[in-house]
Amino acid sequence: MKRCPQCNRNYTDDALSFCLDDGAPLVSATAPSSFDPSATVQYPQGRDTTPPPTIAYPGQSAPPPPPPPQQAWSPMPPAAPKKRSVWPWLLGIGAVLVFLGIGLAILIFAVAKITNTNSNRMANTNTNTNTNRNSNRNSNTNRNEITAANDNGNSNSRSSLTSFTDDFSTQKWWNSSSAYGRAWYDNEEYHMHATAGRYIVLYAPDEPSYHDENATVRVGLRSIDGDPPDTGYGLVVHGEKKGDNLEDYSFLLYNGPNPKYKVVLHKAGAETKMVDWTSNTSIRTGTAPNQIEVRIRDKKMDFYINGQYVTSIVDEASYKRGRVGFYTSDTGEVAFDDLEISK
Repeated sequence: MKRCPQCNRNYTDDALSFCLDDGAPLVSATAPSSFDPSATVQYPQGRDTTPPPTIAYPGQSAPPPPPPPQQAWSPMPPAAPKKRSVWPWLLGIGAVLVFLGIGLAILIFAVAKITNTNSNRMANTNTNTNTNRNSNRNSNTNRNEITAANDNGNSNSRSSLTSFTDDFSTQKWWNSSSAYGRAWYDNEEYHMHATAGRYIVLYAPDEPSYHDENATVRVGLRSIDGDPPDTGYGLVVHGEKKGDNLEDYSFLLYNGPNPKYKVVLHKAGAETKMVDWTSNTSIRTGTAPNQIEVRIRDKKMDFYINGQYVTSIVDEASYKRGRVGFYTSDTGEVAFDDLEISK
């Protein structure tokens, strides 16, 4: 039997060494309180085979259980997803709107320009109402389309024009051969060549439509083989034959290397140079077609090549009237198309 000297509680379990209430060392209940036989005896410390007692403190509640030991490592919490910025979307939408605005402005400007151009064209009372067929119909791929619009203000200034066009779809002109050369129709063009060392002049049929007094005369012409006559070929105005002699003015060009033009007068069987050979860069070379034009106002004649003014002369022979015609020289084959006479 053991006893607690503090609370005098008795314990029958000799294995206990401390009081379960206050933790004081237990003493033997049979021995007197002042005598401790184990005071001089060294006992080996008994092995505690029971779990530690729960100590109750008077007036206090039991202490809270100790916190669980902290882990030496804990995984990082998953990264929160980043919020995607809305600025790229706003910038992209803004750029699209800017491009759309620029495109709309360009479209409005183009429509306004076209409308203004059409209005100006409708208001121009001097526009020639006759549509000029200036594209040669020959299948030769080297031929270029002749533009009827003259960039140098080629519209006739008179407001009451009548116009006649011969597209050579109907055979009216001389169509045969002679000692001077040959002329024939081919694919709605009028073809000519002279004999070697000579030239040939052919006037239009003697009909009022082909007369050229105070008229503007233009025609398309080209070299067939790209080797044009050295002495030229071209358009004749004021043509008239008196006896066996030719009387006319001939506007001729050479469209080989170093292209050039000249104007000659035929009178009393003789040919006189009114304008000698003059280089001109507006003349198309090779087989490419050209357009030549003569504007006749009383005695003054103005000459144009592909819509570009080149020279003027005065009708010193006082022909004033006559028929149109064509001129060529040597054996190189040439062709004429879309003759137009506006009065």
